[in-house]
Amino acid sequence: MALGVSGQPAARGRNEFVAMLTDLFAPLGHITARRMFGGWGIYCDGIVFGLVADDVLFLKADDLCRDVFEARHLDMFYPQGPEGICISYYEIPGDWLEDEDDILPYARVALDAGLRASRTKKTKKKKTIK
Repeated sequence: MALGVSGQPAARGRNEFVAMLTDLFAPLGHITARRMFGGWGIYCDGIVFGLVADDVLFLKADDLCRDVFEARHLDMFYPQGPEGICISYYEIPGDWLEDEDDILPYARVALDAGLRASRTKKTKKKKTIK
């Protein structure tokens, strides 16, 4: 069993690709990653804006920004395969990750979509509490 710096078992599930993304997206804010559904959620200041599945990055979109991703002919994320439902995340080509100038504008668009989704969820919660 591999031991970490503290002498405790090393953190399970460390993913070098996800670690690279947290460094790459650092200019956006406090970036964290959490395991979810067999992949990873990528968060900025607690707002999810990206997903990683099989070491592929997908960025969040909504009705206000979907055209930004579709203009680049990016594929949507189908977590259950091509016959399943798609969710509003778009696959980001690996070569975009080689330069902050290429990826950060799209990451900001995705973060804005995440912020809008977060506000919508909070508004719905407030309306249902009486």
